[in-house]
Amino acid sequence: MSLSMNEKAMLIVQEMLTRDDELGIKAYRSPCGATVIDCGINVRGSVDAGIYVARITAGGLADVYIQTIDYGEFALPCVHVSSSHPILATLGGQLGDWEVRDGEYFAIGSGPARALALDREIPRPVDAKRENYRRMGFITYTPREIFEKIGHIEVCDEAIISLETSELPPDKTLRMIAEECGIEPAKLYAFVAPTSSIVGSVQIASRVVEVGIHKLALLGFDFTKIFFGSGYAPIAPVHPDLAEAMGRTNDAIRYGGVTYYKTDYLDDEQLEEFVAKVPPRDGRSFAEIFREAAQGFYDVDLSAFAPAVITVSNIKTGNSFTAGRVNKELLKVLVGISNIK
Repeated sequence: MSLSMNEKAMLIVQEMLTRDDELGIKAYRSPCGATVIDCGINVRGSVDAGIYVARITAGGLADVYIQTIDYGEFALPCVHVSSSHPILATLGGQLGDWEVRDGEYFAIGSGPARALALDREIPRPVDAKRENYRRMGFITYTPREIFEKIGHIEVCDEAIISLETSELPPDKTLRMIAEECGIEPAKLYAFVAPTSSIVGSVQIASRVVEVGIHKLALLGFDFTKIFFGSGYAPIAPVHPDLAEAMGRTNDAIRYGGVTYYKTDYLDDEQLEEFVAKVPPRDGRSFAEIFREAAQGFYDVDLSAFAPAVITVSNIKTGNSFTAGRVNKELLKVLVGISNIK
């Protein structure tokens, strides 16, 4: 690829910053020189800003747009995402596996900066959960393992990270992120939006394709065989409570997210088995799951993250397999929609 993920994303960042007033965002320079773009803490943000952030976190490798979907008794705007480089865009960019923790500060990190910080530590499940994952046949990957499997080497002196958090990052946290990326702090661009924000709802919905690929990868599927991905998920209405906002945004994917992939796979029978295991089966709200994990995002069981529907087409055989359904009734309740009598 002629440009790195961070270079491609930087073109979008530059365009976004020229529209800051229009998009409802505000950028400032931290003392260390890093550029911080507030997308929802001291500003309102906007759906359009969320689309920009979604494209940026995917390293400029995904098309993202909004379309309203009619669910019968109600309608919701949905984020549609597609990519011809789905693995690099999702597991390489959008995957929120960067636990940015510095003293009291905490954020869920994603974006193309991940491609530069390959040796950072990632959250590891406790022994009991790890054993449970092993019994379920789940496979987890370090950042370096992901990029080695993808076969991508990132070379760039600028880094772009998205921080899902309710607080603006302290200067020392920005320095820490820059150090892990191997760049000067002045070359770091950090987009910040709470889960309980418009941009937060949009960018989480935009991960619908990533969620499906990540679930397949956990199940042991060779994700490098996927060469196209598309899908859509509803933009959850914003809720001020963190647990409820976390629940709504993830349930929008779990019960309303629809995904489609093209793959080049040898074994149709095995492919069918993988697809069957992807959608959620429990019917629980993510808010309940999140609370049971003591509101620790990285303590949530990985199997909880899944799209409602997955379809995979195999160009080797011409066969396609699908599993799951959009649960309109549960989606309506979990995202807080009430009918007026």
